[in-house]
Amino acid sequence: MTQLIDPAATDAAVNAFYQTISRLVELSPGMHQRQGAADTRVVFTGLPIPSLNLVCVGTEPDLDEVDAFAKELSTTDVPWSIQLRTDADPALLDLAARYGRTSSSTHPLLVWDADLLPSLPASVPHGAAVREVSGNEYEVFASALANGFDMPKDVADVFALPALLDAPDMTAFVLEVNGEAVATGFNIVAGDQVGMYNGSVPPQHRRNGYYRALVAARLRHAVRSGARFAFTQNTPMSRPLYESLGFRLAETWTYLTSES
Repeated sequence: MTQLIDPAATDAAVNAFYQTISRLVELSPGMHQRQGAADTRVVFTGLPIPSLNLVCVGTEPDLDEVDAFAKELSTTDVPWSIQLRTDADPALLDLAARYGRTSSSTHPLLVWDADLLPSLPASVPHGAAVREVSGNEYEVFASALANGFDMPKDVADVFALPALLDAPDMTAFVLEVNGEAVATGFNIVAGDQVGMYNGSVPPQHRRNGYYRALVAARLRHAVRSGARFAFTQNTPMSRPLYESLGFRLAETWTYLTSES
């Protein structure tokens, strides 16, 4: 684990991350989550994405609790993973291997402070406009998500449920060019934090400044909504953009998944 910011700020972002996941689960039919006495969490969304069906391991792993939650997810028919905030010790790796979780990948958790708000770009590329999408336009958001992530439409539909788009602590965004949604983003506010999710741009619309403009607009909206800090998990492709806007590395998380 790499620690580059204040540990208290990191813990606040991590706690907010789990709060936002709880809200997503709470408002989405068929999903559930639970937290154990030792702070291990199990999250089940039912979606065919390993990072959305999780055994989340705390900084002081309780192997019995991890084992119980892993056993629970192993009985489902969806891909799942074990998420670690800390480096995995041999005992935890052995436990994961018993459930076939032998493949490892890492994802950064980046954080941002509203002190950087004045430095955000204020303009959008010529011909583009950012707007919020409410539940009565869920098809607009779902279609843009499916195109941006090249994901099945039925999976995108889950992230575009009207209950999510109309929730007071959640906001869906699109950036449109000539009436076509070419970039997406989804904010979830938890206290003074905002989680930034579902950012996408299809390949044919990349490298035009659209995503940068949308991220900046989402941050300004979050601050107006009461957020003081932001956090996000990134792919290698989008991480440099976020860092150019002032996001800093808080932690690097490990995901243990099946080889397949």
